[in-house]
Amino acid sequence: MTAVLDDLAAVEASPAFVTVPDFGEWHRQGQESFVALRRGVWQMPERVSYYRFLEAFNEMAGVRAVVAGDEVLRERVDCSVGVEFALTPRQLGWTLVQHVLEPLVQVVRSYRFDQDAFDAAYSRLEEGLLATHARLVEAVPLNAFAATSGIDEIVLPGGLVLHAMSDRQISAAIGYLAVPVAFAGGPNSVTVSRFHQWALTRCTAYPVYSSNEMPAQPTAPVFPSLVEPASHLVTALRLVCGGSATATRAMRLQPDDDFPLVPGATASLSALPAMDGQRPTILAHWQIDAVREVYGLLTCPEVRENRGLQTALRRLVQAGADEVPTDRLIDLMVCAEVLFIKLPGLRQDHHKQDKIVRGALELLANDPVLQAPAERLDALLRLAYRIRNDEVHGDDPSRRELRLLNGQPTTNLSAVVDDIERVTRRALIRILTAAAME
Repeated sequence: MTAVLDDLAAVEASPAFVTVPDFGEWHRQGQESFVALRRGVWQMPERVSYYRFLEAFNEMAGVRAVVAGDEVLRERVDCSVGVEFALTPRQLGWTLVQHVLEPLVQVVRSYRFDQDAFDAAYSRLEEGLLATHARLVEAVPLNAFAATSGIDEIVLPGGLVLHAMSDRQISAAIGYLAVPVAFAGGPNSVTVSRFHQWALTRCTAYPVYSSNEMPAQPTAPVFPSLVEPASHLVTALRLVCGGSATATRAMRLQPDDDFPLVPGATASLSALPAMDGQRPTILAHWQIDAVREVYGLLTCPEVRENRGLQTALRRLVQAGADEVPTDRLIDLMVCAEVLFIKLPGLRQDHHKQDKIVRGALELLANDPVLQAPAERLDALLRLAYRIRNDEVHGDDPSRRELRLLNGQPTTNLSAVVDDIERVTRRALIRILTAAAME
C-alpha cells in the first residue's frame, strides 16, 4: 500500500472526492429521505480501476507468495467465494483495492500512508477472507407499522426479531418494491414513511465455500421461510393494536457491517397485500407482552386447526386493510357471525342479529379491557348489524343515528367502525385464549 500511495501521489498531488450516482443502493439522508447517490467518493484514476492494477508493483509478488503459503487464503482468492447457494468472483488485486486502498484514501483524504487507517482496513479484510461462516438476514418488511419511542426491538420465539430496518435493508426494500415510496424532487430521491421502516427478521449463519471446495450436491435453504411467522405477527399486531399493518416481500442479505461474502440482496417477488396507510398500527410499550402472548396463541395446534376461528381471523385482517368504512364493517360483521352463530359453547337463537349480540354479551359484558356496560355493547352491535344490512342491500346507512361504544352521538361512521373493531378484536383474543387451552 505504501508503494501504491507513493505512485499515486507522484502523478496527482491529492485525491479528488465527488458525488456519484449509485444505481445499486439507496442511501439515507434523514429519517424518511433516501437518495441514489454516494457523496464524498474517491474518484479513482482510471488505471486504478483496472482489476490487474496492483500486478504492476513488485511488492505484489510478496503478497501473492504469502497468500499461496496459507492453506485457507489460497482457496479464498482468484476464484468464486460465498455460500454454497450463492458464490461471487473474488480477484486478489481488486479485493485489495476495494477493501484496503480505497478505505485508506477515504479515511486519510490524501495519498499518505496512515498506520491506524491501514490496520483497521486490513483487520476487516483478514477477518473476511478467513471467515468460516457468512451471516444472512431474512427480513420481511412491515408496511403501515411503527413502534413508539424507546422500543428498539421485539424478540419472538424461533430466533425472530422485529426491529427497525437497517439502511441496507431499507435500500433493498425500495429496490424490490417491498415498501411504498414517493419520489421527492427527482428520480434519485425518494421518501419512505417511518410507518414502513420495520421488519421481522431472522439471522442465520452458513458455511463459507470457494468454487474449489464446493459440496458435491450444493443445496439452498428454504426461502422465504418467514411467510407464516410474518402472517402470525401481523394478525397478533392487528388483534392487540388495531390498524392496518401488513407483511410484504421477503428479502435476504448480509448485515450492513459484515464483510461482503455473497452477491447482494435477493427477494421473493410475492404479491403485495392491501393496506390503509391512513390507519397505521402503532405498538406501545404496554402492548408488547400482549403481542407476544397472542403470537404464541396463533401458533397453537388447537387454534391452527379451528376452521371457524381461522376464518374469523382472516376476515379481521381483511377488514383492517379496507379504506372504506362500510367495507370494513361488512368484513367485521362476517367475522362476528363466524364467532357467534356457530362457534360451540355459545347460546343459539333464531335471528342472526340476536345470536351475534347475545354471544358478544356472554363473552364481553364484564370484560376488563373494554369496560363497556352490556347495554352499550348491545346498542353498538345492533347498530352495526343494521348498517351492514343497509350497505349489502343498497340502502343509505348515513340516515341512521350513530353512537359510539361510550354512548356519545357522532356523525363519523369510521369512528363507529373503530369501536366495532375494538369489540371484535377483544372477542377474538378471548376466544383464542380459550381455544388454546382446550
